[in-house]
Amino acid sequence: MQSGEGECLLGQVDLRSDAQEYTVSGFSEMYADHLEGPAGDPAFYGRLLIVIGFAVSALGVGIKLWGPEVIYYDRFSGPTLFQYIQANSGLVAMAGGLMMARGGKQRNEGTIYPEDFLLSRYKFVTEEGRDVSGQVSVRHLEGDNFNVSLNS
Repeated sequence: MQSGEGECLLGQVDLRSDAQEYTVSGFSEMYADHLEGPAGDPAFYGRLLIVIGFAVSALGVGIKLWGPEVIYYDRFSGPTLFQYIQANSGLVAMAGGLMMARGGKQRNEGTIYPEDFLLSRYKFVTEEGRDVSGQVSVRHLEGDNFNVSLNS
């Protein structure tokens, strides 16, 4: 980092007029803990639902392409579950597509960007002691380093 670095002390970033790049100590560890904790669960289960939905869609498309043209079943006992799946392969593919869409939505709900995480958990204070948290623009550089600028 350059000589214009600032340090974050217990949830507060002290802004200086001569610096735009700040080091927020411990941010990357807290952000990683956040992603691995309860916030990471929707993202994990969303990805899992996408994989399962893809498999179900592939099954439906595969049955439609390579399945039997005629399905025979006993009139008294009715078709089995497998025969229902063979007869309605388009619905199976559609159900898999819906599962993939729901998984994508759930995955995105679990995602919070580093800039939003910093803005929601840290207070930005000017040299005069004024809280300007709602007036800053933050860009994550890497690790614990951020570019912070004050909007006019």
